[in-house]
Amino acid sequence: MKALHKNILERLDQIINDTGKHIHDFIDDPHAFTRKRTLDTATVLKTTINMQGQDLTSELFRTFGKSATHMKSKVVSTSTYVQRKGQLSPACFKHILTIFNQNLFSTQLFDHQYRLFAIDGSDFNQIWNPKSKNIVQSSPHKKTPYCQIHVNALYDLLNNTYQDCIFQPKAEMDERKAAIQLLKTLNCGPFSILFEPRQAMGDLKTLPDQECDRDISCRVTTSHQYYVTHKVSENIHYVQHHYHQYLKYRSKNTIDRSWDFEKFCTVKFRACKLRINDPDSNKEEWEVVLTNLDRENYPLKRIKELYYLHWGIETSFKKIKYSLGSVQFHSKQDKFIEMEIYAHMIMFNAISQIDAQVYIPQRHCKYQYAVNFKQSCSIIQSMYLTSSSRDYERILIQISYYTVPIRPGRKDERNIKSKSAVYYLYRVA
Repeated sequence: MKALHKNILERLDQIINDTGKHIHDFIDDPHAFTRKRTLDTATVLKTTINMQGQDLTSELFRTFGKSATHMKSKVVSTSTYVQRKGQLSPACFKHILTIFNQNLFSTQLFDHQYRLFAIDGSDFNQIWNPKSKNIVQSSPHKKTPYCQIHVNALYDLLNNTYQDCIFQPKAEMDERKAAIQLLKTLNCGPFSILFEPRQAMGDLKTLPDQECDRDISCRVTTSHQYYVTHKVSENIHYVQHHYHQYLKYRSKNTIDRSWDFEKFCTVKFRACKLRINDPDSNKEEWEVVLTNLDRENYPLKRIKELYYLHWGIETSFKKIKYSLGSVQFHSKQDKFIEMEIYAHMIMFNAISQIDAQVYIPQRHCKYQYAVNFKQSCSIIQSMYLTSSSRDYERILIQISYYTVPIRPGRKDERNIKSKSAVYYLYRVA
């Protein structure tokens, strides 16, 4: 294997084995994993990380079927696996994700100095569980209650990896609070750009109906009385953060009083108004981006490039749900759901790092070509347990055979449909 190829699966195995040796640092039961069993800690962790969207019996046969056939023995039963998995905790998988991200194969930096991150949330449907903390009560458009968990993710846009995430019940989601928590735990060096799309403030509506780049400075206060008495004489903005309630049981004027700064403070930023629709179309769409990047190195054109880059997190949600099977969980329990989401993020990061090592020859064609991520998932997950140097070379070669064209500027209208959780009996064997 060439020196520029780093065996990602071998490194992932090492992290999992080290976590298994210190498993009691992440679980509460001191008696768990103390006896020697067929399913030791590392095996349970690897099996969970390598799972797809099939039913649990098929997943276990895919993992242990070959060795069981060779030994003429029975495959590990689902009850055995569930019992051993129940002794784990989401903290085990979070630790593996954190350690894996600390030493990526090749960390790409924007302008050779910035790490680019996006923060956004996505909903994951669960099979109905009356004991779940993620129950969303009935509403006019959905008459029966259901279970749904909201995942707030911190995503590395250039390296295509999930850095961290925070789970919240859908009915109690607070993306602002989750974003602050993610930023406080982020430790990636002195340079980073954290990009989070949000709607423009009311004061920015006065910007002209054209692309512009302006410096804005205003005083901010949380005192309504001071704002009312001084808004005419001072350039002051009143912070009135509306409570983000999924179900419309409360008035729209209900206010969340959380504020991270003092009663009065001065805010300075650049307001960049961008035209994001196709110039050939008649429909005008605008977006206002607030930033503190200097204008000399990051003019309006480069800010627009950053804006388009943030859509990479939306693409990642699509891949982790439908290429890795995160829409088909193997349990109803909240703890198991969180484990599987962490496990899929770990596998997503590993696959992204492996794909970055694959050589794709660019021929004289109309388009450039990139790795087919969905097929890459199938190849890697089918050969994950054999991570020797020789097998790893074969994995890279196989992935290079499956490519898709890159069509810049191509866009389709999003067909948004609400999808319920897939029950166990309706999954493909």
